[in-house]
Amino acid sequence: MEKLEHFKEIFLEEEFSNKKIFGKRYEKRDKCLIADEVDNMCLDRARHVLYLSHEIEILTTETKDADDMSNSIDKISKFMEKNVENNNIYIPTYLHKFVKYKLKRWVDSAFQARIMREDDHFVLSIPKTDGQNNQKQKTIIVLDKDTGVEQYSTLWSHGLAQFLELKYRRKLPVESLKAVFISNKAFFQRYKSCLYDLTGTLGSENSQSFLSDLYYVKFADLSTSKKKCYNQLSNKVAFEYSDWLDLITKESIKIGKKRPVLIVCENVEATDNIWNELIRNGVPPHTIEKYRSDGDNIEERFRKTPATTDPEFNKQGGLHVILNYPPENVRVEEQVFGRTARNGAVGTGQFILQVDKFVYEHMYELDQYPTDQRKLKVEELADIISEREKINRGNK
Repeated sequence: MEKLEHFKEIFLEEEFSNKKIFGKRYEKRDKCLIADEVDNMCLDRARHVLYLSHEIEILTTETKDADDMSNSIDKISKFMEKNVENNNIYIPTYLHKFVKYKLKRWVDSAFQARIMREDDHFVLSIPKTDGQNNQKQKTIIVLDKDTGVEQYSTLWSHGLAQFLELKYRRKLPVESLKAVFISNKAFFQRYKSCLYDLTGTLGSENSQSFLSDLYYVKFADLSTSKKKCYNQLSNKVAFEYSDWLDLITKESIKIGKKRPVLIVCENVEATDNIWNELIRNGVPPHTIEKYRSDGDNIEERFRKTPATTDPEFNKQGGLHVILNYPPENVRVEEQVFGRTARNGAVGTGQFILQVDKFVYEHMYELDQYPTDQRKLKVEELADIISEREKINRGNK
């Protein structure tokens, strides 16, 4: 089973570079495509583009002090425009239109780079050897927060990758222009009525309607061979980060005495903090498996653990899943809680979220309650607040 990017690359090489990779077989046969996990590729990543990049030498220049560029970011747009117009910043005439067209996107990327954090939006990979000087260095790797997968071949566009490299004092890559490219959406639409997709999580009616309109597909539900035995437990919320960590730790320790617990985090930073909190509360390190990158092979290792195969765990209630952030859509939520109660086994799940104190204290007038009663009131409202958080996240 090949990755989608591999087929897209072959398609571009054949159509634009005249390389006959598929040969005549591809021309004569009716072309059909069978895709797995279609919700992620056709919805979440519909705008993802694979391109054959071309480095433009005229965009390459040298600078001795990267601080000169990073310090000027605060002033950016108008300052840059005036300086370009007045020729204070030299730009060749044939690049004026290009710079004017891209400037606002570059400015936006500069501000994005300022707020993006390591172990959240991206990770710094383990040291790799630089072939030119044989020195070990770390690389900025894009992190897919929905799946936790490190996207080694993905590079942010519109100067965002360059600004992040400046921020971390790393080798500055040249921005490449996309002359030959195709998006996931365009690639799938080429197959029209010959597109067959599989997924376990189609999500809401809106998502299904969008898929149908975009790719001209119909839906057929296949029932599972065994009845789903999943139970959603009461959710929990906290206003402070420390209280949120405490809730996750206590719930994990309590449930973990009888059965395994899987904690699904939004980013690597949260994973490390929860790990440290569990250790601080006396949980033996050898009883915790920490997955902080796709290199840990979570899919393969998790499916082979006793958590999914031991009948004794099933008698105690099965695997318990804690999701500690509001997902962007119903499909991601279904995928996370789908880790448990597989193949007829039992399982449970719950949300434990950190939420905005000021929003909900005002909304539910929590200030009028004494401290002890306020805590009980928050527990009563936890399920309602969790639903609001999911709705708000989905509307962003």
